[in-house]
Amino acid sequence: MRNYLIFTLLSLILSSFYMVNEVNANSEFIVYNTKGSYNLGCEFDNTCFEPYFLKIGVGDTVTWINNDDAIHVVVSGNPNDGSDGFFGSGSLKTNEAFSFTFDKEGNYQYFCTIHPWMNGFVTVGNIDFEEPEINLKFETNPVILDSDFKIQEFVSGLISPINMEFVGEDLLVLEKNSGVVKHIKNNKLLDHPVLDVEVSNYGEQGLLGITSVENEVYLFFTEAFHDGGRTLENRVYKYTWNGNELVQPILLKRIPGFERGYVGGELVSDLDGTVYAVTGENYKIGLLQNHLKDESYRHFSQTGSSDEKASRTISHSLTYALSCVKISFYHYTTNPFGWQSEQPDLSNNPLELNLFNILGNLDSCARQFYYENFSDGHWKDTSSIIQIEPKGEYVAIGIRNSFGLAVDPKTGYLWDTENGPDTYDEINLVETKFNSGWAKIQGPSNGRLLPQLPNYEKYEYSEPEFSWELPIGVTAIEFPNSKIFKKYENFVFVADVNNGIIYKFKLDDTRTKFVFESPHLQDNVLNIIENSENSVHVDDTRCVISGYPCSGIEPMDEILFGKNFGMISDMKFGPDGALYVISLMEGKIYRITLG
Repeated sequence: MRNYLIFTLLSLILSSFYMVNEVNANSEFIVYNTKGSYNLGCEFDNTCFEPYFLKIGVGDTVTWINNDDAIHVVVSGNPNDGSDGFFGSGSLKTNEAFSFTFDKEGNYQYFCTIHPWMNGFVTVGNIDFEEPEINLKFETNPVILDSDFKIQEFVSGLISPINMEFVGEDLLVLEKNSGVVKHIKNNKLLDHPVLDVEVSNYGEQGLLGITSVENEVYLFFTEAFHDGGRTLENRVYKYTWNGNELVQPILLKRIPGFERGYVGGELVSDLDGTVYAVTGENYKIGLLQNHLKDESYRHFSQTGSSDEKASRTISHSLTYALSCVKISFYHYTTNPFGWQSEQPDLSNNPLELNLFNILGNLDSCARQFYYENFSDGHWKDTSSIIQIEPKGEYVAIGIRNSFGLAVDPKTGYLWDTENGPDTYDEINLVETKFNSGWAKIQGPSNGRLLPQLPNYEKYEYSEPEFSWELPIGVTAIEFPNSKIFKKYENFVFVADVNNGIIYKFKLDDTRTKFVFESPHLQDNVLNIIENSENSVHVDDTRCVISGYPCSGIEPMDEILFGKNFGMISDMKFGPDGALYVISLMEGKIYRITLG
């Protein structure tokens, strides 16, 4: 009887809340998109937006707040059909908000156009919620805009493929979150992995970069003591490829790691076999990021938002370190999709019995405490291109976040791609002792910002060879070097992850600059031109929701090679001369060759 009364009381309380929600119009509801939602994973447990579902009344207002480190765009509609035009936020930077008042009953779905796995629902009025089936396969129907070429689906069934490398006739593919290296032989994806390493896969961490020199294979990954667990650090290893497995690991480089990113992680080898790695800023402030020692130190905590600028106290860091020590004595795991809990439930985890694991975890905690409380303003090996083997000095500094390195096979020049915070993604020619300008300069400086750079005698700033005014998530960069792509031998190909586009840029006679016919591109910037029929942007949808009138992709035809690939994370030319393209979202590799 008592239980029945308690149940009845709870039912009345809950129903009263429900009635308030129904009848009190003109109320405001808050929705946050979660930290790290710019990466795949949150869609599996409906945590990309919190709350995932809202039931509100007619006349109520919903406010979306960007609680993530990346730009997001909230629009009504679904990722398969696109925006229905009912509402759209435009680009939301960190902590920016968008509000919309619902004046009609109905079920409304919304998503992020930049990260289409992010979905949420709002039901307005006294109607039942009807959740539609969401197809997260995102069949993209890739297209090559040059009729001389055709595209084929090469392999499928990969999980979060991030990078790849041909070693002879064999193709090795990295799966970011699992730490598994897959093997494609004779055009078939083999079941048995050639390597399985324990990685921390939170955010941009994981198994990230690969390159090779003959049968020596180099890997860049965020190593962890437990698979998917707390970060040990970023590391570069050298392995020997025996045709079936990667064996005989040799640790070449230890690089600071931090769960909030930006990690970088790309590797490349030049014509002489020298190996380079690029690292991101890792949310650190240091000399390699054009900061002076006497500048105030900003700390971005593991759990704080990206606008946290106050210095973290030693006592605060010590508290966090002690919590880390406690966790070190327990097994802790991730959910099946590789997303790490900040504070795992220790009550459901057995004590760690492996002494080496405990000692390793404690070492990680100590190092993390040290990293978070340095005082000399110098963060080694962040925001830089490093010569890994043979060991050498920094090749470049001032790099915010890069996912693309390539060497021109005709000149030997090193190039990179770089992602901006909320403006200006870049393509750079990386000359000796190159300073890309971060955090003082992103995109073209036009001379105005140069006085802000510290006077580093060894490193010289130069303008990007090309920039996008609004970020596209630029990733891979590759130089055609085969008979199949003979007509493009004086071009460089670049890809992006936000729109699944392959761009082509014609090189001048020196192969150090780009040349364009379109007057809209001759300033080396893909601009947004307001109130003009000649506005240029990536696609119609982004134009509309960004508040800019656009004519679509037609003004960009000069630099477009392919589209609709669905989040390109890497491209490589194979020994057969074809171009291979990884679609991260689809878990596929496409092959582009002559028709």
